Amino acid sequence: MSTIRLDRASLRYGHVLGLSPTTLELPENGGITGLLGPNGAGKSTLIQIISGLLPPSGGSVFVFGEPPFRNPNVLSRIGLVPEGDRFPVGLRADRWLRMMGELSGLKGTALREAVDRVVETVGMSSRSNLLFTAMSKGMRQRIRLAQALLHDPDLLILDEPFNGLDPEARTELMTMIRGLAKRNIRIIVSSHILGEVAQLTGRIWLFFRGRLLAEGSVVEIRELLDRHPVELRIVADEAKAVARWAVDYPNLVTLKIEDTGAVLAIKNPRDFFPKLQSAVVSGQLSIKALDPLDMNLDAVFQYLTQDHG
Repeated sequence: MSTIRLDRASLRYGHVLGLSPTTLELPENGGITGLLGPNGAGKSTLIQIISGLLPPSGGSVFVFGEPPFRNPNVLSRIGLVPEGDRFPVGLRADRWLRMMGELSGLKGTALREAVDRVVETVGMSSRSNLLFTAMSKGMRQRIRLAQALLHDPDLLILDEPFNGLDPEARTELMTMIRGLAKRNIRIIVSSHILGEVAQLTGRIWLFFRGRLLAEGSVVEIRELLDRHPVELRIVADEAKAVARWAVDYPNLVTLKIEDTGAVLAIKNPRDFFPKLQSAVVSGQLSIKALDPLDMNLDAVFQYLTQDHG
């Protein structure tokens, strides 16, 4: 049995189609799955129907073999961390966790043990008695994760969990997510940044404008980028030397000379970068900086929507 299965599932908000008919499957073995796409791609809509917050307008959604909407058998097995935090002003984190635990059906000793377990899991045992107003963004994010883990879910869904976090807090959260995956919790992480997801998982669902554009491993998604011409700015004292070297590269698409160097549009960047490195190491080229201008997730979207739309 699959953990998640969608069969032409769609969702409309009035006359607006938030999610086009989508078919996908998450295998039972779980692990971490990356849900990628820019704002408005349909990520949050997909999360809403998977987590049972909304029923699909068409098609079918199954989580652990059952429709999730208003289904306690499914909802009791899902932990959700929605995007953004809106904690009650003047409330301590531990008291909020106890309140959320009670709403999940926990009480007495089981509730106390659950709160102690989750604050330890997220590294907040000594700070869970703080007011939310006294907490940093990273600390509040840890408490939100703790709340989602209170009832020991089998599926954990994190919607843009890295937004607003500093690099240290982001790294710590990634470590926690990897640790939870090792405990056989199936995890879906929503993000608009390919690099973040690439550090966590090899399985990606790529969404754009409510459509599933691509599904596969990080390597397979990156190969889409390799086939799309990307722009690079090479900063050097001798711009003409860069241009002379670049014109011999067979996958050069365009070349523009600037005062500080040259801008190249190339295909197959995986082949280009080793050649550029060899030219620099051998002394054939002297460069100051290399700036990839569009080698990011937006380039993948552009490639898919323009060339494969």
